Order: sequence, then structure tokens, then C-alpha cells
Amino acid sequence: MNVLARIFFWGYSLMLTGVGASGILIARWELAKVFGVPMATLGNVAAATLLNQYRFLKAVELAFGIFCIAFRSEIFRTTTAHRVFLAGVFAGVVARLGSWIVDGKPSWPFLAFAALELVTGIFVALAVRGECVQGKRA
Repeated sequence: MNVLARIFFWGYSLMLTGVGASGILIARWELAKVFGVPMATLGNVAAATLLNQYRFLKAVELAFGIFCIAFRSEIFRTTTAHRVFLAGVFAGVVARLGSWIVDGKPSWPFLAFAALELVTGIFVALAVRGECVQGKRA
């Protein structure tokens, strides 16, 4: 379980870091091409506001990825970092699933992201729990 947890953890952390950093730089392109937002039809203030908020959210995504990498050892122990990591992962999953219920079914890549994020959180939680049950870490 520990090996799977670490593989999923690193995939998740690197994805957050890469997608967060690139999204800050290519926000206009990403909104138009990945999400199909017709940026040219928005007014200047609306486009600037959307881009401003999108870049902010991408920066938060980047920051959480950096947190994951910086606190990777602590995340695999029963520490505050472990609880913050799980809160972040599961908050994202709940937000995606809640959005599916309220807003409708997203495209398949975003369903896959939700599933991978859920599996990552479960694997890390079980790996840490397994370590604690075996008395290896506290």
C-alpha cells in the first residue's frame, strides 16, 4: 500500500505544481481551448476579472502542490501536514462531486481527475494508518 500511496502522491503533487504553474502563464489559452470559454465575446472587464480569478486559483493549486512536495515526509505521518493534505485532497473531491450534482456532468477528464484524487487520498490515508497500526510511525 505504501508504494502505491507514494506513486499516487507524487503524481498528484507534480500534477498540481505543473498545472498550477502553467495555468498562471497560459490562462487565456487554457480557458479558451481546454474549457471552451469564448474569451473574445466577453467584455474587457469581465475577461480581465475571469482571468484574474483563474490565475489566482491556479496559484493556489501551485501552492498546494509546493506544500505537498515540501512536506512530503510529514504528510506520510500522523501530523498536521497529513491532515491538511487529506483535507485539501478530499475538499477537491467533494467540490468536483458536488459540482457534478449541482451543475451537471463534466467532461470525462475531470471525472478521471476526481477519481484519481479520491484514490490518492484514500491510499495516503490507508498507508499512514497502516504504518501507525504496525507501530512504525506516530
